[in-house]
Amino acid sequence: MIVIYTEDNDITSNLVIDWISALYSGEIKRINTDYFAMPKDEDYHIDISESIPAKSIWYRRPGRKPLPIRMIQETLFLEKNKYPELEVRMIQSGNSELENINSYDLTYKYKAEKILGALKFDVNKFEVLRIAKELGIVIPKSILTNSKSKLINFFNECNGEIISKMHDMLLCDIKETHSTYATYTEKIEIDFINDLPERFFVGHFQEKLEKLYEIRTFYLDGELFSMAMFSQKDKRTSVDFRRYNRENMNRRVPYKLPSTLEDKIRLLMQKIGLNSGSLDIVKTKDNYVFLEVNPIGQFGFVSNACNYKLHKKIAEYLTQ
Repeated sequence: MIVIYTEDNDITSNLVIDWISALYSGEIKRINTDYFAMPKDEDYHIDISESIPAKSIWYRRPGRKPLPIRMIQETLFLEKNKYPELEVRMIQSGNSELENINSYDLTYKYKAEKILGALKFDVNKFEVLRIAKELGIVIPKSILTNSKSKLINFFNECNGEIISKMHDMLLCDIKETHSTYATYTEKIEIDFINDLPERFFVGHFQEKLEKLYEIRTFYLDGELFSMAMFSQKDKRTSVDFRRYNRENMNRRVPYKLPSTLEDKIRLLMQKIGLNSGSLDIVKTKDNYVFLEVNPIGQFGFVSNACNYKLHKKIAEYLTQ
């Protein structure tokens, strides 16, 4: 049996499962982790002393959250509850219990010697940048601040070329209008800073890199598959390539990173406990500058543009 933790609408999982079906005759168990809820019409059972054996496990998108308890059934009280604080405490306790059960279910319900991915839906990107720097990987100048004066100093230090960067990306689909709201990396101008109060919500700011091109690298158990994107040639994508210009897409080509940098990336992935993930790198005139790694990042556009056949390679990894 091959177990895949993913989400209901993840096309990447569909493509990998198609390849697994062609390579493997055993059971494929797909568990959509959009939410975790106790089933009401069927049994839920885990023997804490045992785990169900599997050939391999792929934590494609494991970051599910339990559906929260929002009210306590009146039938659970021996008498009518007269104390609102008691109900609040019971809800908190119930939600904590669900969190623990959900975590145990994800971690221990199935066991396998071969595991791809990790239970990390995300990583602390500030910590990853720090580790990368310690390994000798170039990173951008960065500050975390809520101070207008400190931000002005940083702005001047970077010769007026800085960006704001949110690490917890907001992505919200609005069903009523069939539209999506998302956060993007933005260039920060002095007029914007001047309008800020002396103290504001803490933000992450980086120097704006003069890039020749961007590189997206998919890491698969020690192998690196890289693609160069010439996003700087389009004003719309020059700061953040995710502002896709679908009428004139950025040129994308296969790319080979220097072997010394690839070795440092392998060390970085080992230190943060990941055997797969998508890395973002900027090539400037003088350096390769590491930006971030996403444990569950999309890689289909890298595979398709560069003919890497990554969906098949993942299927082979899980079935061998």
